[in-house]
Amino acid sequence: MTDIIAFITNKCNLYDKLHLMRRIDMEQNGSNTIIHTLDRREFLRQASAATAGILLSSLLPKSLFANMGGSTDILTKVGIAEATTYDNALLKQKIQSLLESIGGISDIVKTSDKVALKINLTGGSSYANNSKLNGKSLTETVWTHPEVVRAVAELLIDYGVSANNIYIVEALWDDNSFNNFGFATVKNDLGLQMINLNNKAPYSSYVTVPVSNGYYYSSFQLNQILQEVDVYISIPKMKQHVSAGITHSLKNQIGITPLSLHTTQQVSYRREKLHTEGGQEIHHLPNSITDLCLARPVHLAIIDGIKNSRGGEGAWASTFTPYENHALVVAKDPVAADSIAAFLMGDDPEHEEVKRPDNVMCKNHLYLLNQKGIGTNHLNEIETVGDGAYLVSVQKEQRAQAPQDFALQQNYPNPFNSETLISFSLSSSSHVSIIIYDVRGKKVATLVNEVVPNGQHQVRWKANGLSSGVYICTMRANGNSVARKMVYQK
Repeated sequence: MTDIIAFITNKCNLYDKLHLMRRIDMEQNGSNTIIHTLDRREFLRQASAATAGILLSSLLPKSLFANMGGSTDILTKVGIAEATTYDNALLKQKIQSLLESIGGISDIVKTSDKVALKINLTGGSSYANNSKLNGKSLTETVWTHPEVVRAVAELLIDYGVSANNIYIVEALWDDNSFNNFGFATVKNDLGLQMINLNNKAPYSSYVTVPVSNGYYYSSFQLNQILQEVDVYISIPKMKQHVSAGITHSLKNQIGITPLSLHTTQQVSYRREKLHTEGGQEIHHLPNSITDLCLARPVHLAIIDGIKNSRGGEGAWASTFTPYENHALVVAKDPVAADSIAAFLMGDDPEHEEVKRPDNVMCKNHLYLLNQKGIGTNHLNEIETVGDGAYLVSVQKEQRAQAPQDFALQQNYPNPFNSETLISFSLSSSSHVSIIIYDVRGKKVATLVNEVVPNGQHQVRWKANGLSSGVYICTMRANGNSVARKMVYQK
C-alpha cells in the first residue's frame, strides 16, 4: 500500500491523489460506497498509457523472484502470455511476442533447418468421451492443442523455414488421435510432414542415440528423424503427472521412444521399462526423463496452458480434473520453462523431490537436469517477461504464505473491470464451493462446486451483465468458510 501511495504522490495530481486516498481509507474501513468516490473510467482517461506502464514497472522488480533466497543472478528469460482462447491470430501474436521477448529465435533456427515439433497425444482417442473431461475435448484438457501447433508452424514459415522441413512428431497411440482431432488438418493446410515415432518409417531402422553421462541409460533406440533434425521444439500441454509429479516440455520426452521397445510382458499399455527397469518408479522414471533429455535435447519449449488439467496427465488418473491456466509459456531453457509452468500450477520445481498428485514424493527431474547443467530450476535465476508475468507474481505472493487447511486469496486485480482472478489452495482433496454474492446476499454466480485435489488452484470470474459495486466471494470446504470482498468497476 505504501508503494502505491508513494507512486501516487510522485505521478498523480493532487485531486487524483486525494480521491484515491479517500477510496483506500474507505475500503479499509469496510465502506460499501467506495465505488462512488472515484470513477475508474475517468481515472484511466486521465492516466496515459505511459503512466500505467510506469505504475506497473514501479511495483514489480525486474526479477519477480529476486527475494526468494540464493543467488539473484538472472540466467535466462521465460516468456508468459495470458490467453483465453485458441484463436489463430491471437495465438500467433502472443507466441511471436513471447519469442521476441526472450531474444528471438535466430540463434537457434536457420531458414535452411529441419525442425521437429514434438506434440503430446498421450492415451489415444479412446478417452475422448470420458466423463472426467466434463464435456471438454482432449485438446482442451490433455493434448497439445492443434491451433498452437499451427501458430508455431506458421511463425516458422513466416520466418523462412520451408514447410516441407517442418515435422510434427509423436509416438501415436492410434491414428485416429492425429487424423480426427485437427492435427492432420494443420499438417495438410500448411504442407508439413508427420512422423509416428513408434515406427522406423520412413527409415529402414531405428538409430542408436547415445546418452552422455546419464543416470541409468547409455543409449536409446529412436526414429532417425530425431537425430536428423537441426531444431527440436517441445509443445506440450501444461499439466501434472501421476507418476513423475511434474510434466510439461521435458516429461514430453517419454513420447519420443517407440512403445514396443519399452513394454514388459506384465505391462504392455505403457513404457514400463522407463518407469521401473532401474528401480522404484519414484526414482527411475525421473532418471529416464533426464536421460532422454540428454539424448535428444530440447531447443525451445512452448507450453500450452490456456485450457489444460491438473491432478494427472489423463482422465485415467483418479485425481484428474480439467482446468484453465489461461497461459502460454515459452523459453529456450526448457528446464526454466517447465519450472515456471510447475510453479504456476502450485508445484515446487526447486527441490530434489516433488509431490505427486497422490501426495507421494518422487525425484524431481528438473532438479536432476539442473545438476547435469542442462538448465535452471532456481526461480531466482529466471526473469519472467510478457503480458502474463503478473500470474507468476501472484503465485509468488501466495507461496510466501504458510499453507493452511484451505485458503482463499484476495482476487487480482481488485478493483477489477469485467474479469478477475480468484486463487485458492487446499492441503488435501476436498469438496469445494466458491460462490459470489452481491451485498444484499443474492447469489450471482457459482464458480466451483465439486471435489478438488490438493494444491493451489485458480478460477476466473467474469462479471458479465452485473452492475458496478461490491461483491462477496465465499469459499466453503471441510465444514469451514472464508470470504473476500471484491470491487467491480465498469
